Amino acid sequence: MNLGSEFTRYILFVPLVTLIIIGCYGLINSKNIFNALFSLDVIDTATISLFVLIAASSGMQTPITGLERYSNYADPYPQAIILTAIVIGFATQALLSAIALRLSRNNPLLRFRDMED
Repeated sequence: MNLGSEFTRYILFVPLVTLIIIGCYGLINSKNIFNALFSLDVIDTATISLFVLIAASSGMQTPITGLERYSNYADPYPQAIILTAIVIGFATQALLSAIALRLSRNNPLLRFRDMED
């Protein structure tokens, strides 16, 4: 699959943008904490996938060398940044899940409405 073609990139962008929109809709309409955490995870995964798709486009020169035979390789700097974003996203989800588990001792259903009282 050639990621350099505009039509192919458009076809791959549509599901990722749709997932971001679904995640935002789920975050706005969630009634408990676990649904909100799941929506945040969907947004995080779709955003990282979108950046990976952008960074993996072929035909771009790598910053390491300017030789023509290396022109089909992906840029390593966005890969490192995306890997860091994955680790930070995982750590954030683990922390929020631990906080939600701690909150579930007082409010077993974890509804936002019950916690406001």
